[in-house]
Amino acid sequence: MSKHFKGFSSLSRILPAFTSRPKQRAMNFLASAIKDYSSNDLKSKVIFHRNSYYKKYNNYEWDFYLGIYFRDKDNLIPLEKMLIDLAYGEILDVGCSTGYYIPYLMEKGTTTGIDISEVIIKFAQGRGYFNCVVGDIFKYKPNHKFDTITLVGNDIALSGTLHGLKKMLRKFKDLLEDNGQVLVIMRQVHTLRYWRVVYTLEYGGRFGIPIKCLFLNVNYFIKFCEKQGFTASIIDKEGKVGDSFYLIKLEKKIEI
Repeated sequence: MSKHFKGFSSLSRILPAFTSRPKQRAMNFLASAIKDYSSNDLKSKVIFHRNSYYKKYNNYEWDFYLGIYFRDKDNLIPLEKMLIDLAYGEILDVGCSTGYYIPYLMEKGTTTGIDISEVIIKFAQGRGYFNCVVGDIFKYKPNHKFDTITLVGNDIALSGTLHGLKKMLRKFKDLLEDNGQVLVIMRQVHTLRYWRVVYTLEYGGRFGIPIKCLFLNVNYFIKFCEKQGFTASIIDKEGKVGDSFYLIKLEKKIEI
């Protein structure tokens, strides 16, 4: 964004101190772009701007391809197909977006999708996915528990901070049946235990509300989860160093 605002390059490094995890208004802005994409009415490129405390990773931008939200099963990556195969029972898909995962998860069990954006949920329901609901996972209060919780597309990063991640994991424990599982696909951070970045979406000549995301080293994440009452294991991985993804399985420990 430095090309739009003079002096932004240096100021942008402090953005993580003044932003929060994704909230409804921020995600509605992305949802509006997704809707335009689906109707072949995109007003501009969709650009993500990344800012970080670390100068090396600060002030970076790239074009974002919205077609990922409209893939069929044949176009899912192997880790995603593996995640679907491992799901069972009562399933909760966190950050369900357009609902493109929902029909495949429904083959594995009774499935509910949740997303914080009412715009994207209305869109998903318009596609026939009426089991998708609007909600903030931190405040979600269903009338039953789940056997499987899924987070795809690095959605664990939406916890925003280590404190937010701790809250999210505690919430998952409350939502799960005994011996329930969380299936997570996450990007590996190789050089740090974790790092926080801020993403700002640019679309149609406007900027969305900056959102804070948390990226973690897989081994650090596993240890962190074990302290929060889960056993954690690596199921598989793909990609090369610097651009690798892992499928992690968390199982709720039974408290005696």
